[in-house]
Amino acid sequence: MTTAPIMSKRAQSGLRTVTRDFSSSSFSSAIEWPPTPPEVETAPKPSARSDRLKHIMEALAGASAAPSSAWRGQALVDSKAVNKRTSPVSSDAPVAKKARQLPPSWKNDPSDPLSAPSFTHKSSSTAKSSASTQRSSISQSTRPTTPASSSSAAPSSKKSKVAPVFLSQEQTQILKLVSEGKSVFYTGSAGTGKSVLLREIIKTLRAKYVKTPDAVAITASTGIAACNIGGVTIHSFAGIGLGTESAEDLATKIRKNKKASTRWLRTKVLIIDEVSMVDGDLFDKLARIGSILRKKVEPFGGIQIVVTGDFFQLPPVGKGGAQVKFAFEASLWKETVKHTYNLTKVFRQRDEEFVEMLNEMRFGRLSAKSIAKFRSLSREIEYEDGLTATELFPRREDVDRSNSTRIVRLEGQQERYVSIDGGIIQDENQKQKMLANFMAPRDITLRINAQVMLIKNVDDTLVNGSMGRVGDSLIQLSTSGVGSAAKKKGAASAAQVKLYPVVEFVLPNGGRRMYLVMPEVWKVELPNGEVQVTRTQIPLILAWAMSIHKSQGQTLDRVKVDLGKVFEKGQAYVALSRATSLEGLQVLNFDPSKVNAHPKVAIWSKTLETLQE
Repeated sequence: MTTAPIMSKRAQSGLRTVTRDFSSSSFSSAIEWPPTPPEVETAPKPSARSDRLKHIMEALAGASAAPSSAWRGQALVDSKAVNKRTSPVSSDAPVAKKARQLPPSWKNDPSDPLSAPSFTHKSSSTAKSSASTQRSSISQSTRPTTPASSSSAAPSSKKSKVAPVFLSQEQTQILKLVSEGKSVFYTGSAGTGKSVLLREIIKTLRAKYVKTPDAVAITASTGIAACNIGGVTIHSFAGIGLGTESAEDLATKIRKNKKASTRWLRTKVLIIDEVSMVDGDLFDKLARIGSILRKKVEPFGGIQIVVTGDFFQLPPVGKGGAQVKFAFEASLWKETVKHTYNLTKVFRQRDEEFVEMLNEMRFGRLSAKSIAKFRSLSREIEYEDGLTATELFPRREDVDRSNSTRIVRLEGQQERYVSIDGGIIQDENQKQKMLANFMAPRDITLRINAQVMLIKNVDDTLVNGSMGRVGDSLIQLSTSGVGSAAKKKGAASAAQVKLYPVVEFVLPNGGRRMYLVMPEVWKVELPNGEVQVTRTQIPLILAWAMSIHKSQGQTLDRVKVDLGKVFEKGQAYVALSRATSLEGLQVLNFDPSKVNAHPKVAIWSKTLETLQE
């Protein structure tokens, strides 16, 4: 028999009964309160901005205390030290907290140790403070700094990123054909996005063959073009040397070279940039060599071929006065390349008049109106920011003379930057030839107010071709150890102080941006990952002058060209088409006779297909 629970007389709700006291002793006036302490005047809490300024001044004091006899004319820090990465985070590590929202003027992502604060240039004194700010952030990481935001742009607390690529409809269709395994040739006038599309093709193919990276061979007809796309010359890939022998003899030679023969057998896609400078006979030899080595009757042994270039630009060099034979004249061209397209949408020039003038120039058929317009461009152009136009010369000697003359006129201290070169190539002559193809020079001397050009992409506002001026701040960085380079040279000290320039760049929107320039790495790498040569150097060149040959693929807002010095077909078109507008183009000694297209190219170009937008 179950006994009923005994219920307590106490309330079960959990509430307590409170007795109210209404006596006079319960009033607040009757209670003896402790005396209120006297108010102490305190300084207002410093704002985030003033706190940052304090740190900047402290950093400045530290910079001025550093030895003034810092590094001059020594080799740069080894790329392994410059590009040192942080250790990967363990999978067991706790989830990071949400990043703090910092003031817009101080861009620093606490969750990313490689980021650095941004700053805006306002005056020379501000520039020094800003440079010191960069210095304090670099003490935590030796990677190049995160770029600052433009003074004319709205501040942002997000990290700067390279702008995403948006392809036109015709570019997208060509990319689709390539991804489907079709052999394609595409061309287009200057500024139609040939290089942009090629980079997307390379990216797509690498993703497709991610498990076999040596399946995609990236090559170009010249060393400069190869370096621009991260590849090697077609001669180097093929292992043919100068390639003067017959296809059969060259195939026998390649069989004795294990690395070269392996490349031919493993390659599934062969990319050739600047095919306009590939001789037609060489194209046939390469197609035949591929068939022999891979034991297949198809040209190139069945390898998918992606070729691009503009035959209206610089042609192949004829040997001994021999007549030029273009790649499209090769007997195996049509059998190899089934799809040939001409890009029509121009991105570089927005001015319809200028686009039409360049198209007329490309085909060598200038109208009287265009001739008159080009002649009117001989006027002097003065820019408010003090930077001058980059003058393009057909010969490298003229470029060196122009830049050297300008820099010796500048006053103040100068700093010399000598590159660190490496790689597996042992033949010194071959190594130097390959290194000469890099945009980065072996040796560069800078002074305050030197006009320079950036030769590496940083983000969507600082890109390859951005112009600037060396500021009056050189940042001293102490780097411990210089790797194998130090061991070879018997470095006495484990730490060396380096000076790196702060450059004030001019942005496309007219704004200014201060940026600390630190060393970058250029390399020639084979499809199997074998690095042939490398160069570590600051990504700057003197920009008062540049060769027409090295300007190919560049986009320049300010260009000066003396056509009286042009001597080769296509040079005038290449030089003038580097400019983005008529407002930034100065043309001296314009001569319509220097504007001519090769008749073979003009006729053949009519056979190209176009893709409708």
